[in-house]
Amino acid sequence: MTLTSKRRVFVEEYLRCWNATEAARRVGYKHPNKLGPRLVKVGIIAEEIKRRIAEKAMATDEILLRLADQARTDMGPFVIESDDNLTLDWEKLKEAGLTHLVKSLTPTRYGTKIELHDAQAALMHLARSHGMFKDRMDITSGGEPIVQKVKGFDDV
Repeated sequence: MTLTSKRRVFVEEYLRCWNATEAARRVGYKHPNKLGPRLVKVGIIAEEIKRRIAEKAMATDEILLRLADQARTDMGPFVIESDDNLTLDWEKLKEAGLTHLVKSLTPTRYGTKIELHDAQAALMHLARSHGMFKDRMDITSGGEPIVQKVKGFDDV
């Protein structure tokens, strides 16, 4: 079964506003406050919404690759030196597919200030994702939590 054109527009509007009632109102359904919430639960509509979200979502592997780029990339080959001025070869950076490494470009009276994402922060995120750091430690003895009894308190 395929989506009708009206339901396809409903999906588009829902993905814009994330409100089923508002999406139904925008599409022109009668009684949008009742129909909107029902429509998002209809199998084919729910599947289309889920598919479209998955299309746009960033997978774990892509996140790790981008963090690795931030941690590893040497910007030296993309820097142009001229008359005591350094600039970034944006075209070369685009060709290499590394524009996501630039956090911001800010014009100043001396030229453009280029801020990159923090390589050390990227390394920390990667290390955490690989379990190299523990933010919390569970202490157990033989698989059971260690319980310390305090004098003066009865077991409750």
